[in-house]
Amino acid sequence: MIFWTFLPNFAQDTDIPALPPPSAARLTPEVLAVKKALPWVVNIGTNEQIIQVNDPFAPFFMEFFSQRRSFRTTTQYSPIGSGVIVDPHGLILTNEHVVRRAPQIEVRLWDGTAYPAQIVGFDTLNDLCLLQLAGDYDGHPLAYADFAHANDLMLGESVIAIGNPFGLEHSVSRGVISAFDRSFEEGDVAFDDIIQIDAAINPGNSGGPLINLDGQLIGINLAIKADAQGIGFAIPLARIERFLSYWLTPAHFSDRYIGLAGPVTSFTTEGVTLPEIIADSPLANAGFQTGTVVKAVNDTPVHRPIDFGRILWTLDTTQPITFTTTDGQDHAVQPVTMPESLLIETRLGLRLQELTPAVRKAMGIPGDLEGVLVREVVSDPAFSNQGAQWHEIIKRGDIIVQINHQDITSIQELAAALAQTRSGNVLQLGFYSISLNRRQIAPLETNARLN
Repeated sequence: MIFWTFLPNFAQDTDIPALPPPSAARLTPEVLAVKKALPWVVNIGTNEQIIQVNDPFAPFFMEFFSQRRSFRTTTQYSPIGSGVIVDPHGLILTNEHVVRRAPQIEVRLWDGTAYPAQIVGFDTLNDLCLLQLAGDYDGHPLAYADFAHANDLMLGESVIAIGNPFGLEHSVSRGVISAFDRSFEEGDVAFDDIIQIDAAINPGNSGGPLINLDGQLIGINLAIKADAQGIGFAIPLARIERFLSYWLTPAHFSDRYIGLAGPVTSFTTEGVTLPEIIADSPLANAGFQTGTVVKAVNDTPVHRPIDFGRILWTLDTTQPITFTTTDGQDHAVQPVTMPESLLIETRLGLRLQELTPAVRKAMGIPGDLEGVLVREVVSDPAFSNQGAQWHEIIKRGDIIVQINHQDITSIQELAAALAQTRSGNVLQLGFYSISLNRRQIAPLETNARLN
């Protein structure tokens, strides 16, 4: 016999007085830091299709005897990690290994709403990935992370890890910084500047924030030492800012550019220091030089690289951008469409040339084979960091013939196909692998995630 005990429904009891405000003793720095950070921590998962059958032997019969059995397909959400909102308009930072094999990505916010997300930037060697909310997300402002200063860490200071261990959303653990500049290697990832902590880290914490007692982001939780207790690792903020600064430029989220040859990583008390400027680019033509310090963009002050990137990402690249330098002068810079060669090199890391009659004759390429020739596979560190495995497949002398099953016969056609893409998109690349020694031509296909 089962006895049920029913508790009164206190939620409907209007006679219960409101709780008194917590005492000052309970409002510890840890409590205040967590309260500040929780709204910008997200749960990252993937939707998996599961076939449910009434007959446990149904799959056997269906496979071997083509007999129908009662079954239905359901979609189940599976948590895979954590993330941090780094821009109020829907940019999410997480570990690359969290979403590497996810067929679909879903992000759940602090208020319970969920949106699909797409990859817009990734770095395999630094194990970082940038997501953008999609679906019916309308761009309404979100709470976002407050970044600490990269070098403002103290050995032994209290820190807090927030994440979704084993799918338990927005779990909090506390510890201290145990060490700086630890070495860490796992697969393709190798660090020599990792933060070691003793806060509890479990599967699902990956990609979540490590914060200080001011509620500021100081790192991204990465992993634990499997054969130990109380030894966890977090990616330091300096790497995070370099990663974001690289991706938050017009050349990666549009087909336009302003002329930055690399990410903005340096800053002074007055503003951010521009890296190398591409010759004959909008910045160069406006008088900017390598090392120019910018203190405001469109009248919004920039104190560090993350400020610079966030502003650029939200701007309309069809309109002029005003950069204010330390001498107080305003300089209007109009982003322009990337030249075809620069667009192809930026997205694919390739330098190409047309198949001229002379090239065909020299390489023994049949006259009816149309495409563009790979003149050089660029050894850009960005592609190395991304672990672009397709870069190890295609080689100098190969001929690109298709993009997403669309025939490509010229550099102009390839550039036109890439103009509608963004960083993070995955394209099917069809090409002929050429072996000059054996005079062999083999058709191949590979998926390429764009830079």
